Amino acid sequence: MRNYNLKKFKILELLSQSSFISGEILAQKLEISRTAVWKYIQALKAEGYPIVTTKKGYTLKPTSDLILPEKIEQALKKQKIGLVDKVYYFRSVSSTMEVAKELAKKEKNFLVIAEIQTSGRGRLGRSWLSNEGGIWMSLLIRPSFSLRESFILTYLASLCVVKALRETTQLPFYLKWPNDVVFLKNEEIKKVAGILLELKAEVDQIEYAIIGIGINVNNQISPLEPTGISLQELTNKIWNRTEIIIEIIENFEKYSQTTSEEILKAWKELCLTLGKKVKIIKPQEELIGIAIDIAEDGALILETGAPSLVKIYSGDCIHLRTT
Repeated sequence: MRNYNLKKFKILELLSQSSFISGEILAQKLEISRTAVWKYIQALKAEGYPIVTTKKGYTLKPTSDLILPEKIEQALKKQKIGLVDKVYYFRSVSSTMEVAKELAKKEKNFLVIAEIQTSGRGRLGRSWLSNEGGIWMSLLIRPSFSLRESFILTYLASLCVVKALRETTQLPFYLKWPNDVVFLKNEEIKKVAGILLELKAEVDQIEYAIIGIGINVNNQISPLEPTGISLQELTNKIWNRTEIIIEIIENFEKYSQTTSEEILKAWKELCLTLGKKVKIIKPQEELIGIAIDIAEDGALILETGAPSLVKIYSGDCIHLRTT
């Protein structure tokens, strides 16, 4: 849970807005003593915030970018977005998905964000390296539609992310089936973000859905992930993660009020997979063909040369070069 009160949040907000700020000015703005400021600063340092004390005052390390949960809550409240009731922020957790499952027992709709995940997960239980500087978050919602319609949530999430990144960076990000946000660099596909969906349901009624979102923003990409790339690596600048998160949630609110058909239409317009020759890898088989469309039920439609088209609901997708 967040380990700082509103005074700590205000200090972080002021630090993020200034190159240097003295203890005296902080004390004046917060209407507390300089001793109280010093205690708050020490507590924030102990929690891992990159605050540096200098002769000019306090400052954040130049490469740091703080996620400010209260700022996210304030922005969503101002925009009258009811999708998220509360934002939970952690310095380090095993997985935001696991935290969300625990919080689901007492909370309704919320967002869980962590600076670091020690056991982050991607699709099919694969590990997801989640070091400091990225966006690692899980959104828990309680949708009113049936389990059969839940497929749209993955498309909705990846669409909201790609739209947010395009809007924020003005760069041409795209979608790759089934759930990746990617960038084309020298005709090579580089993964920027991924989506993970978990549901709790009984019969055909969804109790809740947890949408996990991982985005490489200002974090270092491991050499073990050669297909990954971060926004910082692409642009050589530090990006404001708080603003990106707000943009994503605003997109969720917008597209959640549309139909599945409209979501799929917008998704397909930004998809690199459709029209491409692909290899689909499933646990028991591999299929090669042309990805021609997304069906109404969310399946990828594959033309393999067989008499009938094949519908693919899950699997790894590899784009093949054509000669």
